[in-house]
Amino acid sequence: MEAMQKIADWLVAEAPFAADMGALVGGLAERLLAADMPVSRVAALIETLHPRFVGAMRVWEPGGDLRLRRATHDDPLILSGKVRFTIDTVLETGDWFDMRLDDRRVDEYDLLPTLRSAGHTHYLVMPIRFREGPLQGLSFATKTPGGFTRAHRDTLEALRPHLSLAMNIVATHTMWREVLKAYVGNVPGDLILQGAIRRADVRRLRAALIMTDMRGFTVLANSSTPEATVAALNSYLDAVVPAIDKAGGEVLKFIGDGVLATVAIDEARDEAAACGAALTAAKAIASASPNVGPGIGVALHVGEVAFGNIGAGDRLDFTIIGRDVNLLARIEKLCAAHGEDILMSAAFAACVDTPTRLVARFAPKGFEREETVFAPG
Repeated sequence: MEAMQKIADWLVAEAPFAADMGALVGGLAERLLAADMPVSRVAALIETLHPRFVGAMRVWEPGGDLRLRRATHDDPLILSGKVRFTIDTVLETGDWFDMRLDDRRVDEYDLLPTLRSAGHTHYLVMPIRFREGPLQGLSFATKTPGGFTRAHRDTLEALRPHLSLAMNIVATHTMWREVLKAYVGNVPGDLILQGAIRRADVRRLRAALIMTDMRGFTVLANSSTPEATVAALNSYLDAVVPAIDKAGGEVLKFIGDGVLATVAIDEARDEAAACGAALTAAKAIASASPNVGPGIGVALHVGEVAFGNIGAGDRLDFTIIGRDVNLLARIEKLCAAHGEDILMSAAFAACVDTPTRLVARFAPKGFEREETVFAPG
């Protein structure tokens, strides 16, 4: 009892400050083992508020192994309706799912045959009530020949209020972090959570800058249904965003059919490396250009931007501004005029170790001097 009280105290005093649900699950599992609870697998099954994922499962197994498994909204296994999930039974009944893995019903469920093959003998799912949304689940498996005893389950049940408190706090923090990152990006999302929420709270960043544009979007939007326009726009973004993510970049803004992104110059990545990563992303986007309507234009520049909050009253937007952003936008407008998928400023061209060719000299509106633009090759 003393060991379980220590776990309950940990769940109230320390677990709510865990870095994420994986850290909470791992900390719980290790403490249960130390208290002679024969767990061989512990997993949190949490519904997420995320544009790509319907749910996430953090799985702990002995040796400190922690895994993250995510189910997408379009997962064919989920959409088929042919497979039963233990969490669905919990949602239907509001009660524990409790099954020994020699039960003939094991084969009706998605996960249980795999657990049985791995030597587990008993599987429990504890319902966890969240402040908002449906019930969530915390599962426990054991490889003990006799499975969990009634005393084991009663002990876990006694911990349930403490577990619910800790999991609610960690999951809510994770949800807000993921929602913010989905809408404003990773760095702005972290800054907002750290308190950067006042108007005119602006910071400076030196970075390689990327701006893309879907050619012919206005004509498409004017001549197509809203559904067809959104589908075309998403197809275009499917070509752009993953390429930027893969290069270590950060998408900061969607501006209609435009995308504004940065590759930060910092201690881990110097100017040449950042520009090289941005050019790699641009080439990947350009390779997909023939499959996206009339094509995609990509502008590249390197410089300094100010990013932070602008707005009025209770409505703010996290954005980036500055001379170099304005120049980037002017360069992007030249892509279609010169029939180029990628154009870069002279400053950017000087940073990359790759052949470039002069495309044009132009006088950007609002700028004091003439600029030159280059293309790869």
